[in-house]
Amino acid sequence: MSFARSVLYPLVTLFSIGGVTSFYYDIKTAYLVLGLILLLILHFLPLGRVSNQLKSGLLYFSFFVMGMLHFQEFYRLPDAHFQNQAELPPNGLKRIKIIKPLGTNFFSYTFLGELRQWEDVGVEGEILIYQTKDSLTIPFQRGQEILTKNSCRPIADNLNPGGFSYKNYLKNSRIYHQIQVNEDNTVFYIKEPRPPFIDLLKLREKVEVKIETVSLSKESKGMLKTLLLGERKAIEDEILTSYTQAGVIHLLALSGLHVGLLVLLLMYLLTPLTKVKFGKTLRLIMILLFLWCFALFVGLSASVLRSVTLFTFVVIGHYINQGKHSFHYTVLSFFILLVCHPPFLRNIGFQLSFLAVIGILWIHPLLQRLWNPSHIVLRRLWQLTTVSIAAQIAVSPVSIYYFHQFPSLFLLSNLIILPFFGFFLSLSLVVLLSIVLELTIPFLFPFYEKGVYTLNSIVFWVAQQEAFLFENIYNSLTSTLLLYGILICGVFFFIKRTFARGTWVLLFLFAFVSNLVIEAKKENAVNAFWIFHKHNESILGHQKGGVLYYHTSHEGNSTRLLLNFTNSSLIKEKRKLLLKNSYAQKGFRLLLLREVHAYGIKQIAPTHILLQKNIKLNLDLLLEDYKPKLIIADGSNAPWFTERWKKSCAKYKVPFHDTRKTGALKITLESEE
Repeated sequence: MSFARSVLYPLVTLFSIGGVTSFYYDIKTAYLVLGLILLLILHFLPLGRVSNQLKSGLLYFSFFVMGMLHFQEFYRLPDAHFQNQAELPPNGLKRIKIIKPLGTNFFSYTFLGELRQWEDVGVEGEILIYQTKDSLTIPFQRGQEILTKNSCRPIADNLNPGGFSYKNYLKNSRIYHQIQVNEDNTVFYIKEPRPPFIDLLKLREKVEVKIETVSLSKESKGMLKTLLLGERKAIEDEILTSYTQAGVIHLLALSGLHVGLLVLLLMYLLTPLTKVKFGKTLRLIMILLFLWCFALFVGLSASVLRSVTLFTFVVIGHYINQGKHSFHYTVLSFFILLVCHPPFLRNIGFQLSFLAVIGILWIHPLLQRLWNPSHIVLRRLWQLTTVSIAAQIAVSPVSIYYFHQFPSLFLLSNLIILPFFGFFLSLSLVVLLSIVLELTIPFLFPFYEKGVYTLNSIVFWVAQQEAFLFENIYNSLTSTLLLYGILICGVFFFIKRTFARGTWVLLFLFAFVSNLVIEAKKENAVNAFWIFHKHNESILGHQKGGVLYYHTSHEGNSTRLLLNFTNSSLIKEKRKLLLKNSYAQKGFRLLLLREVHAYGIKQIAPTHILLQKNIKLNLDLLLEDYKPKLIIADGSNAPWFTERWKKSCAKYKVPFHDTRKTGALKITLESEE
């Protein structure tokens, strides 16, 4: 215990902090390596005058440098990466291997691919592949290779502030480009010998096909695929939203709860092996083989990898009679996963999973001490209550930071569902096995249908209590980190109440409140006009302090965009803004042109002109008459119009902003004071 607290925990923490630091500071590899070598030499040299505390500090700091070095080198593109090959022709012949499917929509299939050759040059690097879809399209398969001359394009970023950035999401996994292919421009396919794990994935696909053939409802089939195959997309968005709002979305994530149940079931079924010679060892090997084959079977998702790695240590610990140190195994599995795959550190599911486990293992025992009921039913209910509260306390700051909502009825949902969820999960496993083995068990399917209906009904009812769902909550990264500072110091103070620990709690609390005041003051000082991008729409906004005055050409189509924007800052309310042909503030005069007869009002003397709805006009004459500071084209215009306007602006040396290409425009206005 003392070794873990004094060595393991600090080293893993400093390694992780080093990884985070590498995202913001790029230091030459040679300097990091030299610094690491120097730190280790100073630590291991037998210098009598150097205190043990200083040596420990040197070792700790060396892990911080290791974290920086490891993460920085992971994200540094190798020389053979296709982005480092400047002389390659854009339309050169490319050989790409299909790694795995990512999803599908009405227009295309999406895959992750690996570039292997560009013309005659061997290259490397992962890329996003969109395969154009029609009724006759056969989607690519894992392990296939395709040849195409289509050019690679950088992945487009989100064009409006506050929205989800798919570009940054993929950047975290070192994917920066995409390519669009179809049967006309893809020359032919090559099939490679399949690695063994591909057969497991093929087996999973066959299981999915079998599920589709049975007489179960769409909801029940989706539940089976989600709970046991990790196929979250099999469940409809409306159901997923309800589970999120009810605070039980973790039940649909194939993670620790599901893997733990499988491990317990296996340990129970294989108990007879422990009676024979080497039986315990054989049981250990069989369970570990099952765990990792299962992880491959469901596609090695982040949540499954985390759970399987954790339970690998738990099972080994149980084998060597050290099964009580779950917190150590959690920290160790966290460290190993980061070493093996650094992008996990910025994966939302990975963060939430480990925070929930840490909350249960660290905070739950402290809450249990508050009450020890003698009645077994009360004791079980209190245990479920403290587990749910502990997990929610640990994940809430990050959850609010990412999703801007807090389901206050999470405790009610968990108390109703969790006592029976283990049985429901076991029932799901029985149903899946009966489908795979083609067994006919009377009343099994109707009973399962009733279980799915009951579970979803409970979740829907809780989700409909909108008064208890707090939405549109803004929490900055600084505030989130300070909240965790309060939480960590508060837990230490609860364990042992000392003046020093209480002081740290008060210091973090003071810093948190001060930060809120500073952020609110900055927000109140904002005075900016926004021109957002929306395909075939016009959306404008005037952000003044904590209020957003907005104007939209279509109210229904702008809801999500405006919600994302308000969630990204301390905007307290939205108010509609009535606009006709112009909008004026101190030093800012905007002329909106959507019809030819709308301009010709010279007394406006516009500083900015917004072109809308593919307006047909002589832009050269307009530029001569008005001489504006900036011409803007929003998403309501077609690309060929904006290209023509851009050329006219270049001729008259007037800046031109196209929201389709450069995203939303923010115009900072003068203070009215």
